[in-house]
Amino acid sequence: MIKKSNFSRRRFISYAGASAAMAVTGTTSLIGTSALASKVQRGGTITLSVPEPVSELDPHKVVSHGSFPATFHMFSALTRIGQDFNAKPELAKSWSTLDGGQTWTFNLFENAKFHNGRPVTAEDVKYSLERVLDEKTSPHGHTAIGPIKEVIAKGLHTVEIRLTTTYVDLPVDLGGIYPRVVDRENIDKIYTAPNGSGPFKMVKWEPNGITVLAANSDYHIIGEDGQAIPYIDSMRLVPIKEPTSEFAALQSGETDIMFQLPYDLIPAAKGDPKIVVDATETGYHNLSLHQKPTFRLPNDNSELLLDKRVRQALAYAINRPAILDVSIGGFGRIGNDQPIPPTHVYGHAGLKPREHNVEKSKQLLAEAGVKPGTRLILHTTTGRPGLMEHALAVREMAKEVGLDIAVDAIDISRYWTDIEYRAPMYMDNWGARQTINASIKPFYETGGGNNCAGFSNANVDSLLSRAEGETDFESRKSLYNQAMEIISDEAVTIIPYFKGYYIAMNPAVGGVSAHPMSYMWLDWAYRKA
Repeated sequence: MIKKSNFSRRRFISYAGASAAMAVTGTTSLIGTSALASKVQRGGTITLSVPEPVSELDPHKVVSHGSFPATFHMFSALTRIGQDFNAKPELAKSWSTLDGGQTWTFNLFENAKFHNGRPVTAEDVKYSLERVLDEKTSPHGHTAIGPIKEVIAKGLHTVEIRLTTTYVDLPVDLGGIYPRVVDRENIDKIYTAPNGSGPFKMVKWEPNGITVLAANSDYHIIGEDGQAIPYIDSMRLVPIKEPTSEFAALQSGETDIMFQLPYDLIPAAKGDPKIVVDATETGYHNLSLHQKPTFRLPNDNSELLLDKRVRQALAYAINRPAILDVSIGGFGRIGNDQPIPPTHVYGHAGLKPREHNVEKSKQLLAEAGVKPGTRLILHTTTGRPGLMEHALAVREMAKEVGLDIAVDAIDISRYWTDIEYRAPMYMDNWGARQTINASIKPFYETGGGNNCAGFSNANVDSLLSRAEGETDFESRKSLYNQAMEIISDEAVTIIPYFKGYYIAMNPAVGGVSAHPMSYMWLDWAYRKA
């Protein structure tokens, strides 16, 4: 059973008191029990297998899930996004707003230090956030952290963030992928001697091989046993490209955790007493139909995808229940070509998925002047569970409406650099995002950092801008729902289903669970006593 991970309306309402003072105060440990503390065994190494090696150490430039476990553990953010999508303390021990969410104050832990022993200061936070906001240094992160106007360092341990509009979800966004705090004095050595303030520090990095991180013994967060986390001495990130080999490594004890369990291996994993499976709802797979591709292969007529009728024809050609079953074994729910499921607190219950309609698809193609047998090239990879199967299913379904789609399989080692954001038609894989704004704005706003289809629509831009600053829940939901209707109609990203996220691990490992954003944290991981 996939555990629901809907965003909390209660969290939104608790933030959205437009005129009242708001404060969220953190503690240095999770709420725990002595029973849990008695189970924790300190020391040892945990090995996490990932489908590709760590390719990027700069947290403001990172794009691949293979690199996130390294950058997340080396570089702390102001907050951490919990399983419930609430912001929890990381570098900031508390935060507050006195004007309904347009000016925020973050108070840092005074004992937070970089790995070289230098204290983390408000100036480091200011430098880091400004670096993320610069499109040149953070091409995918600059639109992902709220409408920030100015970051002000007030003394050593207080940061004031002024926004262009009210925005109640800023503390959550600041726990995302990109807004991680770097050492402003050591930025030129980020690839040779990365100096973060996270729970682990770099020991070994092989861009095409294993990465080893050691526990930061001077970390400022306290664990269940009254001592600083991490509980383990070190973590290893081992890239294993082939999923069956990755699964075999877990079964043999060579690895301890599998970062992402492929859907076709779920039954075998659940039937193995030496393996524990955990799952949650997460994001989606989508077919990106890029409006401004940077390359086009010979014999590819993908310029036809600029015509909305052709994109809609593809959306009608897809049999959604069938593609859900073929691609991810049915472990998900049907989608409606926009990134928010109807069960989400901001979901659009009235926006129904397109039904499989071959005749409607053929009609749209004929109206657009597309001849039967027209060739398109769809790029995909085997490096993410379901993407190859999804592409092959699209190819077969497209035959029914007269399209000849060739599937181009790209190695995962270069897929995110050579294909994503660049190809005319390609498969993409997204986990859930921390807020409604982060789930839509970077993907569909003109120039958004995650705008994987190169989409630009003035009405959508206006709706998203208005929604971002709206504090009334129903009004905000209405604005987002209107944007969803346009996004679904335009069909630049065909999203036929929302997927489950599964991990597998050795039952001797505790403190690890599937995160709805497909994140992986090992600073609270331990070996059971």
